[in-house]
Order: sequence, then structure tokens, then C-alpha cells
Amino acid sequence: MSSGEGSRQPVGHIAAYYEKSTPNKAMNNSTKTTSILLFLAFSATLLFQGCTISPKQPVYYPPPPAATKPVVTKPVVTRPVVTKPVVTKPPVPPVPPVEPIKPPPPRQTNTIAADFSRQAEQATLQGRPDLAISILERGLRAAPKEAMLWTQMAEVKLQQQQYEQARALAAKSNSLAGTDTTIIQRNRRIIQESLKKAAGQ
Repeated sequence: MSSGEGSRQPVGHIAAYYEKSTPNKAMNNSTKTTSILLFLAFSATLLFQGCTISPKQPVYYPPPPAATKPVVTKPVVTRPVVTKPVVTKPPVPPVPPVEPIKPPPPRQTNTIAADFSRQAEQATLQGRPDLAISILERGLRAAPKEAMLWTQMAEVKLQQQQYEQARALAAKSNSLAGTDTTIIQRNRRIIQESLKKAAGQ
């Protein structure tokens, strides 16, 4: 084989291969182009849907309730109400007005005692005390409860400076005088004067 033939043969093979492979490459290119277009169309669709679909709102979950202590209710103890019986007091009858107590009238000296008292007073005025004492002693034997006779006897003893006896006779007259203020005042004067004169002796 000549050199001219040898150099043509590889060129022919390459041309034949190229002719065979060229349609495949064209097909592959068209397939790739179609795939790219589909991918772009799908991506555009997703982007469009992502723009139209609003983002999901965050879900709010309320916080758990705080732990509360259990309220312990004490049992209410109801005591029975004890009602005291109402004691009704009986009506108090009206008190009648109290009349003032009238003091009893002074004792009236009987006629016999009055005679002895008058006679003894006359003897005293005459300056005869012994006679006056004698008259009064007879009158006291007749009327021993006559306070005036005891007072007159005490006055005579005071004149005789027998102060102790005068006080004793005046005290005896007070025990019998009752409410006779005249006799009581005379006896008080006799007692005071006898004490004063006895202290000056």
C-alpha cells in the first residue's frame, strides 16, 4: 500500500465516526436544552408559589399555668346558740308615800310631879337648897320617871358644887327625857358646867 492510501484511510474513519456521532450529539444537546428549560420553568413556578403563599404565622402556645397551692378550707364549726331564758320579773307594786314620822309630844308632867317641881323651884329661889332637895326626893318617890325632877335635883347639886353627882343626875334625866329637847338642853348645860368647874378646882 502506498503512502497516499495509508494517509487517507484514517481520515475516512474519523469522518465516518463523526458522521455517526453527530446526530447523537445533536440529540443530546436538544435533550439538555429541554431539561434546562423544564428546570427553569419548575423553578419559576416554585418561586411564584413562594411569593403568593404567605409565610406561616407562628403558633402561640400559652405558658403553662403557675402551680398554685391547694387552698385548704377549714371546716366551719357551728356552735349551737344557747338562748338564755327570759326571766320576767313580777311587777313591783307602787310604794305608798311614806308619811314623815312625827315626834311624840313631850311627856306631860303629872299633877303630883308638877306640884313638887314648883315647890322645889321656889325653895331654890329663896336660897334654901337643902329644902329643895328634900322636896325633890319626895317627888321622885311619888313619880320616879319624871325627868324634870331629876334635872332640878342635878341643878341643886351643881349649886352645892357636887359636880360628880350633878353629872350623874343629869345623865339619869336624859335617859327618861325621850324627845323633850328642853330638858335635854338643860342637862347638857349642867354636864358641861360641872366638868368645867371640876377642872378649875
